[in-house]
Amino acid sequence: MTDRQAKSQLVAEQFKTLFAQMQKLAQEADHQELVAQIHSDAQLTHLQRHIFQELLYDQPSPSATLRDELTGLLIRSSLIESLDLALRGLQSSNAILAVCFIDLDGFKEINDQHGHALGDQALCLVSARLQNSIRSDDLLCRWGGDEFVVVLQNVDRPESVENLANRLLTAISHPLRLSADEPLTLFLGASIGVSIVMPATSMASQEKVDALTFIERADQAMYNAKKAGKNRIEITTS
Repeated sequence: MTDRQAKSQLVAEQFKTLFAQMQKLAQEADHQELVAQIHSDAQLTHLQRHIFQELLYDQPSPSATLRDELTGLLIRSSLIESLDLALRGLQSSNAILAVCFIDLDGFKEINDQHGHALGDQALCLVSARLQNSIRSDDLLCRWGGDEFVVVLQNVDRPESVENLANRLLTAISHPLRLSADEPLTLFLGASIGVSIVMPATSMASQEKVDALTFIERADQAMYNAKKAGKNRIEITTS
C-alpha cells in the first residue's frame, strides 16, 4: 500500500467514525428542535441540510418528499425543485406565477417573552392558516425560522396576485390563541414580498433565471416592505 492509499484509507475510516458519532448525537436529540435549528441556520448549505436529514432518519429521502418536521410544510430543497418545474411549464402556458416571501413581524418577541414552545405553537398555527388560505395548485414552504415562501400558480391576471397575497396577510393577522399554563392571545403581522413571473418573461429568460433568482427577488421585496413600515405587501414584476 502506498502512502497515498494509506492516507485515503485513514481519512475514510475517520469519516465513518465521525459520521457514526454525529448520527448517534442527532438521533438522541429532540428531532423537532434540531430540525427547526437546521432549517433556520442561513449559513448551512443545501448539502449540509440533506446530510442532517439522513443523520436524523437513517435513510435517504428524495428531496420532493422532504418536509419540515415542526409544520409539515415543504422544505427549501423541495420547493426549489417544484418551482423550477413550474417555471419550465410556463413556456407552454399563458398563466402567471408569483413567489411570495413572508417574514413574520413580531415573532421574535413571542419567543423572547413566552419561550420557544409557544413560539413553535405560533408557527404551527400560522402554517395551518397559510395552508388553508392557498389554492390546491399553490405551494407552501417553511423557508426557515419564521419565514415562509408561497408559490402561486396558474394565476389569471396580476390583480389576482395582490388579492391572494392580501388573503395570506389577513390570515396571519388574526389573533393567535395559544395553549399555556394560562391561555394566551397574541398578535402577529407579516412583511410580504411578491415577485410576479409573467409567461413572456419566463420564456425569454428561461436559461438565465431559475427558481432561486425569483425567490431572491421576492425576498428583496419583503425587505422593502419591512423598511416601509412592516405588515404590508410589496410587489415586483419580473
